[in-house]
Amino acid sequence: MGTAPIGNLYRRVSDAEARATLDAAWDAGFRYYDCAPHYGFGLAERRLGAMLADRDPAAGALISTKVGRILVPTQARGERHGFVDADPFQPVFDYGADAIHASFADSCRRLRRDHIDLLLAHDLGQLTHGDAHAMHLRRFLDSGYRAMRDLRDSGAVRAIGIGVNEVAICDTVLDHVELDVILLAGRYSLLDRSAVRLLDRCAEKGVRLIVGGPYNSGILAQDLTMSARFDYAKADEAVLRRARKLADVCARFGVSLPAAALQFPLRHPQVACVIPGLVGISQVADTIDRFGASIPDALWHALDAMMDTVPAVSLQADARLLLLHPDDNVLICVRAIQAGDIVAASGGSIPAREGIAIGHKIARHALAAGDKVIKYGAPIGSMTIEAAAGDWVHMHNMKSDYISTHSRAGRDMQP
Repeated sequence: MGTAPIGNLYRRVSDAEARATLDAAWDAGFRYYDCAPHYGFGLAERRLGAMLADRDPAAGALISTKVGRILVPTQARGERHGFVDADPFQPVFDYGADAIHASFADSCRRLRRDHIDLLLAHDLGQLTHGDAHAMHLRRFLDSGYRAMRDLRDSGAVRAIGIGVNEVAICDTVLDHVELDVILLAGRYSLLDRSAVRLLDRCAEKGVRLIVGGPYNSGILAQDLTMSARFDYAKADEAVLRRARKLADVCARFGVSLPAAALQFPLRHPQVACVIPGLVGISQVADTIDRFGASIPDALWHALDAMMDTVPAVSLQADARLLLLHPDDNVLICVRAIQAGDIVAASGGSIPAREGIAIGHKIARHALAAGDKVIKYGAPIGSMTIEAAAGDWVHMHNMKSDYISTHSRAGRDMQP
């Protein structure tokens, strides 16, 4: 069970409703709960800790919480960072060692535990931090990660990892340090399968993946005739159309879209579990029903075939880039991009290094001189110089190989 909703995400939840939700989840057999200081600025952890003190005195349930923010007192009230009438603290990013230890101790106090099963560095990544991303990442790698390792080595923590929304930062962190687990929200779902290659890398490194946000903030868990949230914001019409197509395919097999969405991530052997955020007894009951729903293999094949015809790209930004084929190493600009804009690419995000006009190409990831430029799944040229992710790929940094790789005979055979 994800606990952000009982931290008053989007609406005020009474203590009684939060406790009823937690009791219902416990009675239904939930034994893993994910939380974070950010969820209600301590509120979710406090509520979870109170339930566990009564229902789990032997500390048998698994708990994950997060570090990377410290909570400082504030007089601010109302909705803050999406949380309504939460506890009177303000979250401040800090991935340094001292902040990690302080955050861990505060979480243990709120959760009424002397240890944490899974400790995760929260919300690293370009999409979250923008221009401050490099600073926060360096602080984590130089200081905070060692603090997490020390906590694990001491036995205060059983496993360490990161809890994020971006695929790109997972690859970056794995390039530098060892992790036990990654909690990735929203990037391995029926709507967004951009974590597929990351799962392969996790398998190679022995890193288990926990999938958060299986409903992509709710759009895959509701009646799609109404407005819906996708990735913490109102879903646009393009995303709604895509979700409705998924629902139509599920309906042909007599399966609800939410049931398919909840079970989908568990098909991959590297996925340890899926954690839907819950609030209300009815949501707990719905989760049990969806988890127990029988889903024929033919539906999975149909959904996979649908994704094969529509490349699985990240929809978490505003769709200014289009991936024409899963093997392409460039994306096509379909809306004008300004220098410095943060745009989605390969499941994470990249900063555009210069303004890019509609119809032009942008590097999906770093390219070296001599690399083939792949578009529509086939080479269209080769790089004359290197290009970083987000660089404009055009006639000044690539050469066309088209004429030299297509014979006259081959051309003459074209209709």
